Amino acid sequence: MAGYRPEDMHMAATEAGLGGEAATRRVLVIYNPAAGQWRRRRLRATLKCLGRLGCTVILQETMRQGDAEARATALSTADCDVVVAAGGDGTINEVANGLIKATGPVPPLAIIPLGTANVLAQEIGLHGSPEGIARAIVRGSRLTAHLGQANGRRFLMMAGVGFDAHVVANVDLALKRRTGKLAYVLETLLQGVRYGFPPCRVEVDGRRFEACSVVVCNGRHYGGPFVAAPRASLAEPAFEVCLLQKGGWTHVLRYGFALVAGRLSALPDVRIETGRTVRIEGQAGLPVQGDGDIIATLPVEISVCERTLDLIVP
Repeated sequence: MAGYRPEDMHMAATEAGLGGEAATRRVLVIYNPAAGQWRRRRLRATLKCLGRLGCTVILQETMRQGDAEARATALSTADCDVVVAAGGDGTINEVANGLIKATGPVPPLAIIPLGTANVLAQEIGLHGSPEGIARAIVRGSRLTAHLGQANGRRFLMMAGVGFDAHVVANVDLALKRRTGKLAYVLETLLQGVRYGFPPCRVEVDGRRFEACSVVVCNGRHYGGPFVAAPRASLAEPAFEVCLLQKGGWTHVLRYGFALVAGRLSALPDVRIETGRTVRIEGQAGLPVQGDGDIIATLPVEISVCERTLDLIVP
């Protein structure tokens, strides 16, 4: 953070003409500043592009975990026309949880992807330059998205139990900040040898199964650009539940290669079940990850959230 001042970002917005009389859309950006220099430059460039498109931009920086959720909970359509989560999937998850808990009508949610995996950005097809991202925020359409909830905590893209949650729980956060996805690759290799792969008992709409790892998919993508559940959709009030039935490091490698190749769902020991309610039991206290952060522990009840959220998509 050396040499960086929060007011510098506001200065960039002013120089771009944000807040001028020609503004047509009020954009409130909730930004997680725990990012590298290139991410801050990308945010600067996107803010300038929003200004050139005639937006009034308010930038709110988070100070600690939970800030993004608290700020979003207090928002309404009287405050802004669109709220933008600028950060990784964890920041987006916090803002989404806040908007879902808000008592009045809330603005739609847009994103500026600045994280490691950016799974939601992959899901909605948000790629490219700051100019393209700014145009998507201003001119994109709305998608009514159904969220999931795990023991009451909402998630947008996925919830996982078993090996992937164990990796998320143990990844070195300092290494993640320095190396990004490499930290997850290294932790996956390490835990592939160390993890004991205890079995889980799973119920999907009352149907019973066993698996070593479970990924409850609310969207198609997992871990970035990789497709785990081809039929999953944010627009549908149902999950695609991936049941990975084998444990051990050889199967970790096999599942990983199949995911990268887009063939995970084709493996004979991977079962995908559709449902709205999922109960997972196993070793008490095992972590549950949601959108890349630990959000619960076993046993866990996962269901489709009754309240929907409007997403701005390209």
